[in-house]
Amino acid sequence: MYLLCDEKRVYVFSNYRVEAYDKLALVNSEEKNLLWKSEKLEENLNKLVNSKDHIYGIGKNLLVKVSKTDGSTEWLTFNEDFVDIFCMYGDLYLLSKTSLFRMPIDKFAHAGVKRLSVSDLMEKPFSCFCASDEHIYLASTNYLYQVERSGGKVGEKALTDVRILLISEDGPIAIKGDGKILNMDESLQVLSSGEFDGEPIKAEYNVYHTFLLTSTGLHVFGKAGNRIAHISDSKYISFAEGLNHVYLYKEDGLHVASKIDLLGDNYQNVDLATVSAILFASLMLFEKEKGSKVNIKEKHSFLDVKIGNKVLNMEKLVFRLSKYFPEVFILFSNIGYYESLLEFGMRFELIKREGDSLILNEDMLDHLVKKHSAFETFRKDIVSLVSSCLLSTTYE
Repeated sequence: MYLLCDEKRVYVFSNYRVEAYDKLALVNSEEKNLLWKSEKLEENLNKLVNSKDHIYGIGKNLLVKVSKTDGSTEWLTFNEDFVDIFCMYGDLYLLSKTSLFRMPIDKFAHAGVKRLSVSDLMEKPFSCFCASDEHIYLASTNYLYQVERSGGKVGEKALTDVRILLISEDGPIAIKGDGKILNMDESLQVLSSGEFDGEPIKAEYNVYHTFLLTSTGLHVFGKAGNRIAHISDSKYISFAEGLNHVYLYKEDGLHVASKIDLLGDNYQNVDLATVSAILFASLMLFEKEKGSKVNIKEKHSFLDVKIGNKVLNMEKLVFRLSKYFPEVFILFSNIGYYESLLEFGMRFELIKREGDSLILNEDMLDHLVKKHSAFETFRKDIVSLVSSCLLSTTYE
């Protein structure tokens, strides 16, 4: 049993099938409106992840690709025992007990899968991993490793029994079998820690909060490691964390809970219109400050941004921008939300379509910048950040 969500759908893996439910119907009336159901798979899936147009899942030796449109399915079988999967904008990373693999999302075939040689430099068996814009954090029995996305080993830290690794805008979050949760920076230094009871089942992080499901219930932790909310119920099987709701699965089926009820004073409303506006306003600031035209096109439904003769690494921009605007992190932690980015940009006239190009609406974005004090406070930092993202997005 596994749950996942994006802006429009909640996905449930159960009884060897992936099912998609209408998210709005769940939120408004808890109506379980089934949109589609995949064909029956050969084995159970242990984890699902979002890309923009597809869901990917792993079984013991199975990699599955499911269309978000109609649930049509493709799969590949391997001679590997997969333990974890992580999806980036252009690449899918797979972890087995003995190896780390990378596969371009647009090449779903055995020929596209590359084993990273750094696998041979680390203790095994591997248990879990996560990734930032530049690094992969990978746990074995006794160590936590930091490697470059291209595969070079950067550092390591003695750390035992890590069951789940998450990525935050600061660095990795390690959830251990002994009931400890460790918030770390990008160099593996512990920033804060917390404690929980029960066996860890699933966890997600977004906008200052770590949601952790254990055998005793759902725990919510703040950045300082303190537990700020808790639902004590051992009957929860899985959950998915949305923007402003949490989706929970019990033996009697799918439920939805409001974050404002769960978090109280710690609740922060997040909407994709604001996320979209922050992203486009940051590009506009760069264009005005540097006098360099930002050229935006739609490529594979992602933003293809070029400035001069350089390509903007959108994945890196989203990750780094979230240090100033935490709500933007949703576009990194759950790529499924990227599906609605252009939709909101067009709906609220943040961008305009001219031929095959997308043009920044300066009047609308200027108004946003003046209203949002953080743009003025961090103006130079944001411009510098955009400059630092003018890199090649290809990892050889």
